[in-house]
Amino acid sequence: MLQHFAEENVSPLFSSKTQPILCYMGKILPEISVYPRIMHSHQNHVEISIIYSGTSKYLIGDCKQVIRPGDIIIYNSGVAHDELSGPDSQIGSYFFAVSNLALPGLRPNALVADHVTPVFHIEQDFQTLLDLCETMLRQMEQHSEWSKYLLHFETQALLEIVWRSIHHERSPQEGKNQYYLGQKIKEYIEEHYHEPISIKDICRDLGLSESYVSHTFKDMLGYSPMQYALRCKIGEAQTLLISTDYSITEIARMVGFDAQSHFNQRFIKYVGISPSKFRKNYRNR
Repeated sequence: MLQHFAEENVSPLFSSKTQPILCYMGKILPEISVYPRIMHSHQNHVEISIIYSGTSKYLIGDCKQVIRPGDIIIYNSGVAHDELSGPDSQIGSYFFAVSNLALPGLRPNALVADHVTPVFHIEQDFQTLLDLCETMLRQMEQHSEWSKYLLHFETQALLEIVWRSIHHERSPQEGKNQYYLGQKIKEYIEEHYHEPISIKDICRDLGLSESYVSHTFKDMLGYSPMQYALRCKIGEAQTLLISTDYSITEIARMVGFDAQSHFNQRFIKYVGISPSKFRKNYRNR
């Protein structure tokens, strides 16, 4: 018989006053990632993405990052991100959304400082993390009376592993502040994308020239301002399709399309399937 003694002194990251709440979780298979989640953000929770297969480029905030297996991506609340997967760059990942997160030195619902690059590559404990992901998924599928209690503590365990991995295995890179005006343009678009804005509107309201706005923004993000606005529309539409029962006509209007037919065309172009199929895809999994 082998007998193992538990460690006596354990200092948990979360106090009784700041218990994290698991909002949702899931697993994206590589073949499903061909229908990417376009530009979107989460206002009331942190989302953690754990990459187990594939390589691609993601746009997070104002920086494009190469994503590969072993990466953990932290999307703080309110940070826009664009998952650039597709037929040639399929990504397999687990994702978790956690609210009620309060950590010393960080704003509410943030797991890293906003000025650091939120992509961390880990080696040690990565397999442990994947095993825990699978365990939590099984608990979610069981819907038993006690599974919610197990999930509560498993969520804390997952956050402990992620926290220690991203703070001990690799120091995050300091963000650069060289694109201040580009950031202002980005914030303007994210606030007004559901309105019929144009380059002229952006230039007028920010007091900038049209050529300067186009050049600065595309140099920073790789998209023109209007392309970015369209991706924001599609991304918000995806969120509404997944999380609400609004009709597709209502969603098209809510994100700023005058006609559902135009919305359908743009959605298919950027996502690869129709809005109705996208909704069915997510709700049946």
